[in-house]
Amino acid sequence: MNKQLIRKILFFTLHSIGFIFLYIILKDMELKKLFRLMLEFPLWKIMIGLILLLMVYIIKTFRWFLINKVFGIKSGLYNLFLFFLASGFLSVITPGRLGEFVKIFFLKKKYNISVQMATSSVLLDRIWDVLILSLMGCISLIVIFSRFQLETWSLILIIMIFLISMIIIIFPGSIFLPVIYVTKNKSFNAEMEVLYELWGKNRFRLFIPGFFLSLVSFLLLALIPLMFSVELESPVSYITGIGAVSISNILSILPISIAGFGTRELVFLKIWELEGYQAELAVSVSTAYFIVTYLGSLLLGGIVYIFWFRRLYSIKEIKETN
Repeated sequence: MNKQLIRKILFFTLHSIGFIFLYIILKDMELKKLFRLMLEFPLWKIMIGLILLLMVYIIKTFRWFLINKVFGIKSGLYNLFLFFLASGFLSVITPGRLGEFVKIFFLKKKYNISVQMATSSVLLDRIWDVLILSLMGCISLIVIFSRFQLETWSLILIIMIFLISMIIIIFPGSIFLPVIYVTKNKSFNAEMEVLYELWGKNRFRLFIPGFFLSLVSFLLLALIPLMFSVELESPVSYITGIGAVSISNILSILPISIAGFGTRELVFLKIWELEGYQAELAVSVSTAYFIVTYLGSLLLGGIVYIFWFRRLYSIKEIKETN
């Protein structure tokens, strides 16, 4: 069987898991009640949500700017911000989350740097998100489940994700040295050793601002479901919103869902039902969160892509490069 066909079958099989979850969740739900709850959300809250999302992008752009500075990449804040929006847009419209690869492509083309340097910059930026997601996921699970039975394996898994992220940030040799060891290309290894040295020298200087910026951006993102839950019969606690956002975003990293469909609703449902909320309430807020984050990225990033990024590079060119 053709390898490309096998990859496509595997891709659609894995990503269908999320839609199976979504079907299981919706089949026993009162859809009329769900739609009624969603219609109660005022439009101005969606606008506020978009402003919060924009603030998250701005904070993450500054974090990425600091990372690039460590690697000696002279990237401007304005260009990085526009690119962050464009990459978010491409992550939404492409099934393979092309946005992360676009960041590498952009840095390489725009600033004439190597793939290794661009990849190191994007990788470290992404690891900060995973670190904060796993940390906040652990804290929220412990608090939320303090009066319920906590599945030990789920907590252990999140703690492992947190520790792996922390190890990579604090001990860059854990990722650079294996790559250098298995690669025989001398010029490639020489540059990897330079990047390893730069990361190692600046890891602690970058740790505090990186941690703080990542935490603030996440807490702003977690405000979105809290803001919409106020419209319900009784609003959820902030820590419950943090738990739902952190766990659902961790699951979105896995290739078992498209745009978080199914996994996001499942997480909101399971966490919020412990607080006594009905399924329709949890799914209505998770849908509002989706509208702001994903459709917001589609709107904001789409504008940037159409009027700026598309004139410079095509999606076909990016795919061929990666």
